[in-house]
Amino acid sequence: MKGKKTQFILVSVILILISVTLIQMVTISTLKKELMENDNSQITVSSGKIFGIDVSHHQGNINWNKVKKWEDNSIQFAYIKATEGATYVDKTYKKNFKGAKKQNILTGSYHYFRTTSSVKDQFENFIKTISKKDQDLIPLIDVEEKKNWNNTEFHKNFKEFLKLIENYFGQKPMIYTVNSFYNINLSGKYNDYHFLIGRYGKNAPNMRDKSNWTIWQFSETGKVDGIPKLVDIDVINSKFSLSDIKMK
Repeated sequence: MKGKKTQFILVSVILILISVTLIQMVTISTLKKELMENDNSQITVSSGKIFGIDVSHHQGNINWNKVKKWEDNSIQFAYIKATEGATYVDKTYKKNFKGAKKQNILTGSYHYFRTTSSVKDQFENFIKTISKKDQDLIPLIDVEEKKNWNNTEFHKNFKEFLKLIENYFGQKPMIYTVNSFYNINLSGKYNDYHFLIGRYGKNAPNMRDKSNWTIWQFSETGKVDGIPKLVDIDVINSKFSLSDIKMK
């Protein structure tokens, strides 16, 4: 009896495992099909004509006098990291911002949004670090995490932060995130914002909700004279222009 009982349990476990595997295979297949149907990756880097960069202390001591081109393309805009969370200020922000402006590169500032800090404290950290009147571009808010808050709390707090920024600057900020984070967490919820999407390689951002990205961060390994370390390279969607992200 014990042998038959053991055999029955083993067969049951195997059947359960097979069922779980089949469900996972169907789910993955469905997701791949959905992504292929929504794919706009036929857009290539060469389709764009307006290139820019985004930098922080990770790029080292930048000599902005030499920052002119990426490959044969003029660098026309730059986003500089200013702050992160409630207290962090990038030590190279002021130097980088001033240096980019001197080269007549359209310049904007970005804040890395943390879900471990209060919305108001992060807002205060950002606005006390940057100079509103000196911004050429709308502010950029980098969001790549969702820990510490549940789904409802995340969207409530993130939207509150975006609204504070909009009220202060008089224009909606642009949102940066990576393609996977967008499709999982932001898809269909922030369609009235411009997006700078990180997706490295030859395939353009694949927006699950079929919305249009404004800027594509297609490389994190760009080489630019004057920048001692590898840098992110961005290109504006041919459906948009620099005027779409300029401060009015």
